[in-house]
Amino acid sequence: MKLDYPIKFLAVFGLLFVCFGLSVFHVDASVGLTIEPVKVSHTINPGDSVSGKIQVINRSDEPVKVEVNIKDFVPLKGTVTIQIIERAEGVTTVKDWVTLDPGYTFILPENGSKQVTYTINAPNNAEPGGHFGVALFKANKIVEEGQLKIGTELGMLIFVTIPGSHLQKGDLLGFSSEKFVQKGPVNFNVDFENTGTVHFEPKGTIRITNIFGKEVANIPISGQIVLPGGVRTLFASWQTASLLLGRYKAEINIKDGEGNVLTATAVTFYAFPLWYLVSFILCVVVLFFVLKFLKKKLNISISINK
Repeated sequence: MKLDYPIKFLAVFGLLFVCFGLSVFHVDASVGLTIEPVKVSHTINPGDSVSGKIQVINRSDEPVKVEVNIKDFVPLKGTVTIQIIERAEGVTTVKDWVTLDPGYTFILPENGSKQVTYTINAPNNAEPGGHFGVALFKANKIVEEGQLKIGTELGMLIFVTIPGSHLQKGDLLGFSSEKFVQKGPVNFNVDFENTGTVHFEPKGTIRITNIFGKEVANIPISGQIVLPGGVRTLFASWQTASLLLGRYKAEINIKDGEGNVLTATAVTFYAFPLWYLVSFILCVVVLFFVLKFLKKKLNISISINK
């Protein structure tokens, strides 16, 4: 029994210490930073240059120090994954081509913003094909010496194409949709492989017809970049508020950079508004019992006066 008091005392003391410690050493790790745009794409001839703007916004309530680092990245074949590396193989890389104004380090006040100008200079010996880089923006809180400094990092992807012996080609590996829907939206998946040598944004349409063969929608496909050797599932959606009923057919049509039309087997899906049917059946059942009840309770007689 003598050990109960010390053990209880130590437990309570430890709990108070932990709670006090958490309140003293709590650090707000929120450093809000946004950049626009998140990706840029340019086609440049050897020896030429191009410029653009990046808007950097401090979303936090404290000043931050922003540091920018330019690196290369390479696509991993057969995936949508990229690997950021310090410098890619070759005579010159995107890392060597990009310069920033006003520089690679600057201060942003709380809720402040700054416009950064990037310039891409393609050297005379730039190799034809696709070149890929990323501008990494890292923001750190400005704090007193000895305190914690918590940072966040965002990246803007840079796609550069040097004209020459390169190809924008691809294959459709698959096209699918939901087999049964009750209402919109109807979602479609397109598996696309980039078999060319530069990054490529597949563009095309999905044509939807009803059971009578009448076109009811034409859905665009765009805005999704696939890197060389990469396989990516593209997404498209038929956003409709109309009542869907019956059999529908969806046909896809995409062109690669060489003008070749890529098609895949059309998909069929069926739309049946199940909840409307259930509601209708319930209404019929309720109406049946109501009429049956009235028939029992009410005595209706008809007399004819001569």
